[in-house]
Amino acid sequence: MSNAFDMRGFIENSLLEWDDHVAAVVIAGGCNLRCPYCHSWRYVTGVDDLERLDTEAVFALLKRQAGWINGVVFTGGEPTLQPGLESMLRRVKERGAPVKLHTNGTRPDVVETLLREGLIDCLALDCKAPLDERFFKAAGITQDSAVLESVQRSFALAAAMDGEREYHTTLAPAVLDFAAFGDMATALETGGTWYLQQYENGDCLNPRAAGSRQYTNDELDRFEALARSRHDRVVLKRGRNA
Repeated sequence: MSNAFDMRGFIENSLLEWDDHVAAVVIAGGCNLRCPYCHSWRYVTGVDDLERLDTEAVFALLKRQAGWINGVVFTGGEPTLQPGLESMLRRVKERGAPVKLHTNGTRPDVVETLLREGLIDCLALDCKAPLDERFFKAAGITQDSAVLESVQRSFALAAAMDGEREYHTTLAPAVLDFAAFGDMATALETGGTWYLQQYENGDCLNPRAAGSRQYTNDELDRFEALARSRHDRVVLKRGRNA
């Protein structure tokens, strides 16, 4: 088992993680942010309770299901924290599978290297809040200008790339209101697809900080309409309680 990439989750095939792809999903353990509404908290603060998986399972799957699996998504947790990420992506690409990287954007040097090496076909960035002091509440960390500058750099890299890019926003009332969302809609470049996801209360990293309130269907419609007024490609994913 490779020690360079800490894989704590592996989904052999999914139709949900990358539009128009039957994708394998590699989930890295550990994250440097503490977003209170995070639905993937088990890969953030619950890593020690999860088995570390053998990354060779990814390549065995690609060999076994060649022609069926047409993409591999790397997510987490935060995959750019893993020193073995570049090697993993390179091996996937050598086997002919496109790669999607979903990141929080705090490691722009890693993202830049992977883009330069042609190892990312789709870059997905978390678009948590406006990239100013409001970002830190959504990210669940104390204010740190270096972190903010890093995320800003990642957004600039995404805007400049030729390939597919996605932006993902969780609509959580405790950390993101309509005014802040409007600022995001104005600032965000329009070349990518913007995915809006309703916050699911309860099963998250910090339920107390994230709160129990969810936006109503009417409120979600307002968010979607505002996003569509400035962006051509917007996808709204309503939760089970919408």
